[in-house]
Amino acid sequence: MMRSLSSQKAFWAVVLTRGVVPVWILTGALFKLIENRPANLPVVVVKWLGALGVDLGFALHAAVAIELAAVGVIWLVPRLARPVALTILGVFVPVLIGDVVTGAASCGCFGSVQVHPLITFAVDGTLLAGVALSSHRAESLRWSAHLPSRQVVAGLIWVMAAFIVAFGYPFHHAGSAVAGAHPTPTPVRAAAAPVPAYYMPHYSKWIGHPWASLKLARWVHPQVRIRKDGVQYIVLYRKDCEHCHHLLERFFSGTLTFPTTVVAVPDKQGFPAQVLPMPCTACSRAELPSGCDWFFATPVLIRVRNGIVECAAEVDPDAPSCLER
Repeated sequence: MMRSLSSQKAFWAVVLTRGVVPVWILTGALFKLIENRPANLPVVVVKWLGALGVDLGFALHAAVAIELAAVGVIWLVPRLARPVALTILGVFVPVLIGDVVTGAASCGCFGSVQVHPLITFAVDGTLLAGVALSSHRAESLRWSAHLPSRQVVAGLIWVMAAFIVAFGYPFHHAGSAVAGAHPTPTPVRAAAAPVPAYYMPHYSKWIGHPWASLKLARWVHPQVRIRKDGVQYIVLYRKDCEHCHHLLERFFSGTLTFPTTVVAVPDKQGFPAQVLPMPCTACSRAELPSGCDWFFATPVLIRVRNGIVECAAEVDPDAPSCLER
């Protein structure tokens, strides 16, 4: 009876570790690979890598490659299945906690399929606990320093194939852009730059540069008319953003103290069908093009003095920094 119970535990340990977990990982990897959007990376990862200036397109493909490689190792090298599963799930869980803390609406695990990070955290946490508590007596899950050579060869071939597939897939990172890395001295009336796959702003690098020299300025249409002297504001907003609406209604409605241009930021697919009314009737209006993942946490307020960016930040709609009192 005890042997039968132990065998059942070992069986279910194998099913969980070598069945459920790799299928779960593979599903997320394929969704991310097919959609091929850096915006599908977890919010905390985007913020961390963006701050370091890492190419998010490269990071996305590297993440997919690692996940695909892990699936193959779990399937083809049974004695490595448990430690690999624990490692991958052990990375997923704290990242999801970070997404929950930052208030992300979706974990990005399944591309454009919106799944709240609390749900994926519950699933990943349950799987992690299940694998951690699984029977150590299952032969197929036991660690050994001596691995069958055929399994190792098969695992290595899979890993190489995983990286070839992940990085061989249409690679969009070359069209990416990092804000302010090297502002280009482009005249305001220059032709618009090609739209990148994504755009990650680094506001501090804009300070002290002419607005017209920033790559972002070239994508805005119609282009912002910059005053040679005096203060003006540029507000990046989303048409369905309640915080943006609140900021504009509170500080930019009625008669304007300084000239202001509002720049609508679209989703990659375009602007939403349902939009909020524009409170700033005296503002000049412009838009950014769709087809790009714009990593702006709107509203963004930019203060320009004598044509030079003096302040730029993602702001609290009740107490916005960059607003001259």
